Amino acid sequence: MEESVNEGKPSLLEEVWDSPLGGAYLIWRFVSGYAGVRAPGPNALLLYPAMALVLDASFATQICGGDDNLADFAFAFHDSSGKAAKSLAGLQDRIVGLREWTLKSLEFAMVTRLVELNPETGEVIPVLKKEVSESSKLARDFKDNEGLKAENLGGIFARTKDVDIAYYLGVKF
Repeated sequence: MEESVNEGKPSLLEEVWDSPLGGAYLIWRFVSGYAGVRAPGPNALLLYPAMALVLDASFATQICGGDDNLADFAFAFHDSSGKAAKSLAGLQDRIVGLREWTLKSLEFAMVTRLVELNPETGEVIPVLKKEVSESSKLARDFKDNEGLKAENLGGIFARTKDVDIAYYLGVKF
C-alpha cells in the first residue's frame, strides 16, 4: 500500500486488515442496509467507497447521525469556500489503497454465503437475512459500531443515484 494511504489510518483498519471475516461482515451489513431501502442490492463498485468511508473514523458521526441525504453528508466535509476537507479529499486514495482488501472481503462474503453477486447486473445481494450469531468471532463492539455504520451508509447510498454518489464524494469508479 502507498505511504500516503497509511497516514492517519484508523485503528479499525489495523484491526480488520488481515481479517476477511471482518470485511465480509461489513460488506454484508452495508448490502443489507442498501437492500432494505432499494432491493435487490448495490452495484459491487459501490463497495469500494463504502468500505473506505466505514473504515475511516472521521466519518463516523455523519454516518451514524441519521442523515439520509448523501449530499448533506458530503457537503458537511466542505469549508465555507466549498473546498473539500482533507478527509473527503483523500477518499479516492483510500479507495485505491483498500481495493484489494475490499475485493478479498467480498470474495469471503460470497464464499460464506453472506452475499451473492449477480454476474449479469453486478449487484451484490444479501443472502443471510438475520444477524450473525453471537458465537461469531467478531467482537460485540465491532458488530455494534462498525456494523451499524456500514448498514446506515448502505441506506444512505440506496437513497442516492450511483452517478450522484461519485459526484458528491468526488470519486471515480
